[in-house]
Amino acid sequence: MTSIDAAAAARAGLAAASKGDPDAFEAAVRPHYANLVRRLVLVLGDERDAEDIAQDAYLKAFRSWDRFDGADVRAWLYTIALRLAFNQLRGRRRWLAALGRIEPPTWTDPSDPDLWAALRGLDIRTRTALLLSIVDGYTQVEIARMLSVPEGTVASWISRGRATLRRELGPDRRT
Repeated sequence: MTSIDAAAAARAGLAAASKGDPDAFEAAVRPHYANLVRRLVLVLGDERDAEDIAQDAYLKAFRSWDRFDGADVRAWLYTIALRLAFNQLRGRRRWLAALGRIEPPTWTDPSDPDLWAALRGLDIRTRTALLLSIVDGYTQVEIARMLSVPEGTVASWISRGRATLRRELGPDRRT
């Protein structure tokens, strides 16, 4: 199911879901779970944390389903999940700073360790904007809305991220 199909299902099921029909909600959001978890792993660096945040995002989405405008369910879910992930990262950094510890990255992909190392080197917002653009195909306007930042900031993050990846990975790789 494409995001267009899912958005159509969301619009069709909005009235039923606002009356408490969990099946309509589930039909609209289920197709996005696996991709959402994959993005959250890249943001959080831990699969279990990503799954927890995805579950929290789905719960939050369900509770506010009656306020969803029906436009793009995937973007709506990603927005909720990314905000939860950023909040968790801020809390984690504060906690680790209080303990005086630095947490090592816990994720890697053996298929391209250089790419994963370069992605880990990007700050979290740059990495998120870059992945939402390149992997998920969102426009800068959509990413800006999702991350609640100006469009120019997103453009800067994506440009900076691409430049860093080019520098880290060499001229033979494309970003």
